[in-house]
Amino acid sequence: MKISAKLNVLSVIIGMTMLVHSPLYANDAVKIYKYSLSDGADICFKKIKEKLGEETKVSTISSFFASGSEIDPRSANRPQGVMTTCTVSYQNPENSKRLLSMSMDTRTGEFKKPLQVEIRVSGDSSKFDLNNYLIALDKINLSPLPAFMESQEKNLSAHYSKFAWTGVRLSSPGTFSNKHQLRVDVAGRLAVNDIKESGYAEFSVDGKKVIKNRLIK
Repeated sequence: MKISAKLNVLSVIIGMTMLVHSPLYANDAVKIYKYSLSDGADICFKKIKEKLGEETKVSTISSFFASGSEIDPRSANRPQGVMTTCTVSYQNPENSKRLLSMSMDTRTGEFKKPLQVEIRVSGDSSKFDLNNYLIALDKINLSPLPAFMESQEKNLSAHYSKFAWTGVRLSSPGTFSNKHQLRVDVAGRLAVNDIKESGYAEFSVDGKKVIKNRLIK
């Protein structure tokens, strides 16, 4: 039996403060997922490497984990830490000028059939070189990340009444960086007022250098 309660979205501006009342949901049908953070923060990366091979060149990888109902009531049917998303864009082995995208069915742990990616370029398209946006899987090292994440938990526990790690990603070169970067995401409820907030930290692809730490704003 599913039970749900919805409130109309109401925005009230008082001075410089905006209060937004969002819907809260309850759902007793807990969904089952194959993997979670207990399998390692790099579980998505590991499964992609097993599937594609460590020499495969990738552009982006995204893995997301549920924050749990205490942080996001709308995710009551997703236990904290379960992996809800695992996707990768990688060089097409049959056409090196093209990208493929592949996502995991996170319930079964099996990858779906890859789809072709249509690359869109701003500026002079003739100067675009896909190789500038690719990196081999064997050059990506997430092993230092768990130690960093553990080292941040004291500060996070002081800032948030509750928090959870919600993402581990590989981003491609873009506006803010000319190199690939690793990123971890966190979400929580502020200790001071119980408002939901999120943060992130970025690293070099070998995981050894912290480029930016904005886990706490």
